[in-house]
Amino acid sequence: EKALGQKVIVPKYNKVMGAFGVALLVKEHPPQKTKFRGFEISDMDIKCDSFQCKGCPNQCEVIEAKMNDKIIARWGDRCGRWSNLRYD
Repeated sequence: EKALGQKVIVPKYNKVMGAFGVALLVKEHPPQKTKFRGFEISDMDIKCDSFQCKGCPNQCEVIEAKMNDKIIARWGDRCGRWSNLRYD
């Protein structure tokens, strides 16, 4: 307060202010297209399988999620080799 020369106000729920700010920004500037599949996704058939990556000494178990035989996500790799790929 001394450095700023004015009173600093800390909101009661300060830990969620970042999320609140992002929500306001999205409300003001909504994205044209998102990858959100809707809440009905919980009723869709998603199959998960796994494989052992041999791309480095970590030998991670990578989990792969598929919907309609199309890969929609991968996770479990420590190096990002699989989880950083883009899936459209």
